[in-house]
Amino acid sequence: MKQKTLFEEGSLWPVIAALGIWAAHFLLSYWAAALWCAKAADGSGSLFWVRLAIAVLTLLALAAIAWLARHAVRRYGGRLTFEDDLTEDSAAERARFLGHATLLLCALSAVAVLFDAVPAVVFSTCR
Repeated sequence: MKQKTLFEEGSLWPVIAALGIWAAHFLLSYWAAALWCAKAADGSGSLFWVRLAIAVLTLLALAAIAWLARHAVRRYGGRLTFEDDLTEDSAAERARFLGHATLLLCALSAVAVLFDAVPAVVFSTCR
């Protein structure tokens, strides 16, 4: 008997994985900044190390989302067309639909991860 994987055909995990990466990035970034500023004695501590950690976390999140997008493109058929009609009721069409939805959610999640990192670029101190 073949063992099932998380990313096999018909699985919904790839569809929601990019959103999970975005949520984890958001929580870890803001949690790290909040803890760092709470530990700073007068609130004027430099955010250099937190900014560096958020930059690394952002690059890792974007790399993971790019990997998921690549998986989605393969599932979608290798064509990046957004005007396809997905109207048939077949296993192939369902796979193409899931790939298409995953690709669009990856794009949304990548933009959201970049917006999460904007405060780390703008602010240099906790005040």
